[in-house]
Amino acid sequence: MVKRATNYANRGKSLEIAIETANAQYDAREVALIDKVATPVKVKKLDQRGQIESGWYDHKSTVDYKGITNGVSIAFDAKSTTNKMNFPLKNIKSHQVTYLRKHQQQKGISFMLVEFSVHQEHYILMFDQLAEWWAEAVQGGRKSIPYQFFVDNCIRCGPGRGIALDYLAALPQVN
Repeated sequence: MVKRATNYANRGKSLEIAIETANAQYDAREVALIDKVATPVKVKKLDQRGQIESGWYDHKSTVDYKGITNGVSIAFDAKSTTNKMNFPLKNIKSHQVTYLRKHQQQKGISFMLVEFSVHQEHYILMFDQLAEWWAEAVQGGRKSIPYQFFVDNCIRCGPGRGIALDYLAALPQVN
């Protein structure tokens, strides 16, 4: 029996769509202006329609989303996992942690928006929480954050104010 390679191309796509929809609604209501950060790509070859056929990432991106709400800068990365019991820290890159740390040092709000797709739940993992787990993993400790930690210690977000994933309403710092 031949084992097929797992395709992760669309993992998190529904989360991205939910965030983009929320961001459009925030913008329309003049609540916030939050944009998806494009990953810089160096183009090697274009097809006849001008679409990128081949290329490579020019340099590491920062995080998925940056913006401002109520005069406060926010930066976050969105991650989705199919794991039932934990969120693997390998899903986060060190340059993302570095960016979120620097953003927070400048008085911005930095966090991860984590989706547990099996549970159909979304949580905000504030940067300080992430930093503790990250430091432990770097020192050889646990390489994942237990699902129960999210349930007990993180901010759960979901529908509200007519927005399917109203993550800003869950942030006490901006409300």
